[in-house]
Amino acid sequence: MGANRPKWAEWADWVREKDDPKVVGSRPEALDDLVVLDLSSQSYAGAYCSSMLSEFGAEVIRVEPPEGDFLRTCTPYGLTHQGEGLNYLTEGRNKYHVTLDLHKEEGREVLRGLAAQADVLLETFPVGAMDAWGLGYEQLKELNPGLIFASITANGQFGPQAQEAMPDYDNVAQAKSGIQYATGAMLPPGEDAATCPWAVSTKASPWIAWCSAGTFMATGILAALHWRHRTGLGQALDVATTEAYMRLDNYTHIWFQGGGHVTERVGGLDNALWLYCFAPTSDGGVFLGGLRLEMWQAFCDMMGKWDEWGVGEWDSLSPFLNQEAQLKYFPEVAKFTKGHTSDELVRMAVNYSQNGRLAPITTVIAPILSPQEALQDPNWNQRGVFTPTQDPVYGRVMAVQAQHKMTETPIRTKWVCRPVGYDNDFIYRKYMGFGPARLGRLREQGVL
Repeated sequence: MGANRPKWAEWADWVREKDDPKVVGSRPEALDDLVVLDLSSQSYAGAYCSSMLSEFGAEVIRVEPPEGDFLRTCTPYGLTHQGEGLNYLTEGRNKYHVTLDLHKEEGREVLRGLAAQADVLLETFPVGAMDAWGLGYEQLKELNPGLIFASITANGQFGPQAQEAMPDYDNVAQAKSGIQYATGAMLPPGEDAATCPWAVSTKASPWIAWCSAGTFMATGILAALHWRHRTGLGQALDVATTEAYMRLDNYTHIWFQGGGHVTERVGGLDNALWLYCFAPTSDGGVFLGGLRLEMWQAFCDMMGKWDEWGVGEWDSLSPFLNQEAQLKYFPEVAKFTKGHTSDELVRMAVNYSQNGRLAPITTVIAPILSPQEALQDPNWNQRGVFTPTQDPVYGRVMAVQAQHKMTETPIRTKWVCRPVGYDNDFIYRKYMGFGPARLGRLREQGVL
């Protein structure tokens, strides 16, 4: 039996042994010599960015005001776990948490001492706030020329809207990006918002614009660190949340630039592709993907429409890409899919790839899973993404694990969160040399 084992199975065994999340504890971490000050305020983008760095092993020091950051209170229906909002239990991972009041001069002086020893400072304050405190890049680079000063804001550090008072909100970025215009239920021809109030743009969840900004900033920080390795010099990084989310749009802006096309809302359909949509089933829904004419033909064949529609005579996908054609054919597609369960349709596509008229061509069909079904999926459980973390403070918590699998420096979640100011004594002793008396005085003064 072993002799007949496919080569890919041997590779899977080898790589799993190397990067299985269950055995990462003894392995080194890629960024374990990196010190990151996370000053992000009321910003999931900042928290998400520093989470990524902390998963690679960076020592992330999360600096909050004495009352704690607003993000700790963001949670569905006010639900908390030992006083922490559910959102922050996800993005407080692997970070040391200290408090510091930057509105007080002594607090700012402490911050300067930390920044002089840090590799990266991440901040999300309104444009100009750090400079006004004497903590801007130009001031801090005098203390630490190699400092990477990373700023995430709503509209960027310069431009006509840079000084707008509107804080950096995820849904504001979604609305301003141009992407959300094309999401949501389609407004039927001849109707308007008064008759179809439900036909409006739909937000993407959860906090996708903030996550985009955090991801791009983490990538930029790593690039800046590489540059510093070559030159010894730090630099300032500027990511605007709206710009970051715009980057996820892969064709609508350039389509407008090149052809004047405005991508309108078409619900679960797609302006540029067919067959490419979500469709209902008897037990939920599926995604249908047919990016080539043959894949759409294969689906028509599965529906039993080959002869009725003259499918074999089609020679181009172009006639099916306009909205009128999609609205003509989609009811037939939905009627067919509603007569089957999601799993039945998946099996049908697989069988067609083996025995169908156009085999191995078939349509991509994937069931739309509920959160419960995703949690129970054996593939993700075997890969450890839903393995709970045994946190020393919060107990057993299921926070989605890091996605990178790496053979030599695998990433990991060591703890999920910390209470406000939990690491004050440890961090301020380590970096500032503060003893109990100094720490006590700073607490009494409200600096910590």
